[in-house]
Amino acid sequence: MNILRFSNPLGCNVLSVNAFNDLLSDLKDETCYSLPQANVVESKEGYRIELAAPGYTKEQIGIQFQENVLIIKGNVEEKQNEGEKFLSREFGLKNFVRRFVVPKTIDSASITASFSNGILSVEVPKKEETKENITKDIQIN
Repeated sequence: MNILRFSNPLGCNVLSVNAFNDLLSDLKDETCYSLPQANVVESKEGYRIELAAPGYTKEQIGIQFQENVLIIKGNVEEKQNEGEKFLSREFGLKNFVRRFVVPKTIDSASITASFSNGILSVEVPKKEETKENITKDIQIN
């Protein structure tokens, strides 16, 4: 069984963020509440990474693969109208980076992605030779 690992660069736990939200209200822009949530699904054919990115456009999201790490970045430029200021702000689009360490058994040349209704879906296929579940009896000497 292969394990697909992902990292949360801030090391945040959702429960702890909610518990300390009021305490850290001045630091909200720096906490991990702005990181998009992800689902990672494994099948016989490969992996599917689904990232919730409502409000972003596909042009604002970039995907790179290097050294067995799939990197998903969201880049937005915040625009504020002149003469306006936020009295309260509980949501907004922020830049983000998510990294997913994938096993060496994937076919990096065949990675595809689609974006629909605020959900980014990245298909990471396994190499052909790893799709087959080879059963072999091992003789003990």
